Amino acid sequence: MYQNNTFSKEMILDQLKKTKFTIQSQQWNFITDQVMGGVSTGKFRVEKVDGAMCYRMTGDVSTKNNGGFIQIRTKLIPEINSKDYNGIYIKVYGNEKNYNIHLRTGLTLAPWQYYSYTFSTKKKWTEIKAPLDEFKKSNFYQPKSIFGQNIKSVGLVAGFDDYKADICLSEIGFY
Repeated sequence: MYQNNTFSKEMILDQLKKTKFTIQSQQWNFITDQVMGGVSTGKFRVEKVDGAMCYRMTGDVSTKNNGGFIQIRTKLIPEINSKDYNGIYIKVYGNEKNYNIHLRTGLTLAPWQYYSYTFSTKKKWTEIKAPLDEFKKSNFYQPKSIFGQNIKSVGLVAGFDDYKADICLSEIGFY
């Protein structure tokens, strides 16, 4: 699918100016697979890592009991129209493991429905750009592409394998 965006403007969603809240005044929430019977554990806190304030999510991700994730997620109010931006950017510091950005829209009704972008982390601050046209749907019931939909939440997810998660997020926005 071709997207013709003429937008070159970025929208910063969070730079930790008001910790645990986005610039839209929406709170970040920590969620584990325990909401569906999984056994993953973790925590989410604000701290300084390698000179930058960040949200740090750590934990033990386990695929036992059909689980396998921990995440921090925030609602987007107002929702973000996917036609207005080319993608999402994040500034992260990690433990050289893979993580995901999950987007939910008005058409992702069930908890297991989302659009996902996978990226790897480094043990240094790195900016990741996630083009919207590279997000993959999680379920065959949802539209193949996120284009034309309003994004209602964004999440930073550690999951889908057994490992120790440790990722820091210092900034997130749309480009």
